[in-house]
Amino acid sequence: MHADLCRIVHNTMSSCHGEPVEPRLSTAPKARLSKAAITALLLLTACSQSGRPRNTPQASTLVIAQQREPMSLNPSLENGQSQTQWGELLFSFLVKYGDRGELVPDVATVVPTIANGGISADGRTVTYHLRKNVRFADGVPLTASDCVWSINAINNPANNVQSRYGYDRIASAQAPNATTLVLHLKEPFSPLLTLVMAPQGFPILPKHLLAQYPDFNRIEFNSKPIGSGPYVVDQWLHGDRVEMHANPYYFRGKPHIEHLVVRFVPDAQTGFNLLQTHEVQGYFNAQDYAQYPLLVRLPDYRVLSTPVSAVGAIIFNTRSPQTSDPRVRHALAETIDIRSLVSKATRGALNSNNAGRGLFIWSYDKKAYPDIPYDPAHARKLLDAAGWRIGANGARAKNGTPLDLLMVIQAATPGDAIIGNSVTQYERAVGARVTLKQFNVTQFVAPVSADGPVYGGKFNLALYPFVNGDDPDTTDQFACANVPPHGYNKSRICDRRIDALLAAGRSTFDLAKRKAIYAQLQRLLYQELPIILIYQRREIDAFTSRLHGESGSSDSVFWNVASWRLTP
Repeated sequence: MHADLCRIVHNTMSSCHGEPVEPRLSTAPKARLSKAAITALLLLTACSQSGRPRNTPQASTLVIAQQREPMSLNPSLENGQSQTQWGELLFSFLVKYGDRGELVPDVATVVPTIANGGISADGRTVTYHLRKNVRFADGVPLTASDCVWSINAINNPANNVQSRYGYDRIASAQAPNATTLVLHLKEPFSPLLTLVMAPQGFPILPKHLLAQYPDFNRIEFNSKPIGSGPYVVDQWLHGDRVEMHANPYYFRGKPHIEHLVVRFVPDAQTGFNLLQTHEVQGYFNAQDYAQYPLLVRLPDYRVLSTPVSAVGAIIFNTRSPQTSDPRVRHALAETIDIRSLVSKATRGALNSNNAGRGLFIWSYDKKAYPDIPYDPAHARKLLDAAGWRIGANGARAKNGTPLDLLMVIQAATPGDAIIGNSVTQYERAVGARVTLKQFNVTQFVAPVSADGPVYGGKFNLALYPFVNGDDPDTTDQFACANVPPHGYNKSRICDRRIDALLAAGRSTFDLAKRKAIYAQLQRLLYQELPIILIYQRREIDAFTSRLHGESGSSDSVFWNVASWRLTP
């Protein structure tokens, strides 16, 4: 009905979907507005409240819906895709990934390599050269000193960052001048370029605003940060939206779209409805893949489906008595017909083939880490061998403890619900009982300090898609030292053999050597099976056909948001 009223006003005065009319009222004492004009003005006011800032031409405002609301707009206090998204919208990095799968300079002038002298021959020194024209959104120049301070802030134990991985490998950071940053490493560390002040890690923070605080855990900056990225926060209406305007100091040039609004819509169907009614013009990173066939048929929208360095996974809590045995984990995995389940739950948007590619990217070895077979008969044998015997009631138990499992999933995501409900049926067939528990997306991904169920270890199985990053190093996912709250090792596996291979893979910049090491690692991870990889994730983004310039990247579609254009 709202759209129909706008069309009526269009016929009367102007279009609510283009430049707003500024009606000129006569200053003469006897001037009168007709009833029709008054009605039209009221309707124009209603049209202006459809999700964009008031008195803003729609052609200069883009409203995007997404399911997850961040815990903080300071990416250093975020994790995963949200951390990368807000980093690319509000801040800058040294380097980032482009839409061709390659590292490209951001604030740095070039990506350091051994060939160009940016990485020393011994792999212990990395030098970045910074652009001279970079400023924060308050006009203050960004220099190498900000980079040094950012590294030290992440390593400061007083700051509640979720992971210091990569940053903790830096022995010292120096700024010999305003445009040169020199990192001295404790040891050669090949994933550094993708972690330190890169989208997989955290962005460059403003020293002049944050150095005054003993920590940045609970300060106003986290709700209204000042970064050096393409956009600046106007206001964060918690539970509703973040409103932003184009940063006039952005070093690549002021973004073409003046206002950007990100609305938080936890329910996937509601988000789809908002696209249909054009109350939003984009849907970022759709969490429910089952919507994909509907999105691609939606008139006046384009859909990007970009493979990313991320996976859909069922994660085992390896420290739970029920799922601590690798034989049990393999049995529970082989009980599931993953191929048909993924196709059904995503309506063909994804498939389960070579799911390991999403985690190990260029080092993926299908022979070392094959797809999980569907073999319920073998699963029963494994459970028997592990001591979980089936009783008269059809349920398995060991030493009086039933094989009862809690599986946690994200709420308001129908595709995840399909997977969760199907898993309960598959496991019941071999004598395991699975109970589902749903959490809204913000709570589901919350850290230990916020009582998150996954990072807090309150599960036996967790359906948890996650981003590993842009390097096949999986230390943060599987190393002993990275069990939450010290990192992202959600399965809580701790195996010295895994740690040794991870260390070997990090210590050389030789790609051939790294690939051989990671093949060994994949064999061991498949043997221990702390997680079931069920698909390589794709970022699904839907945008109005009036938007131009958007393209997918392994990090986020927002990697080049400043170059987007929106036509009336």
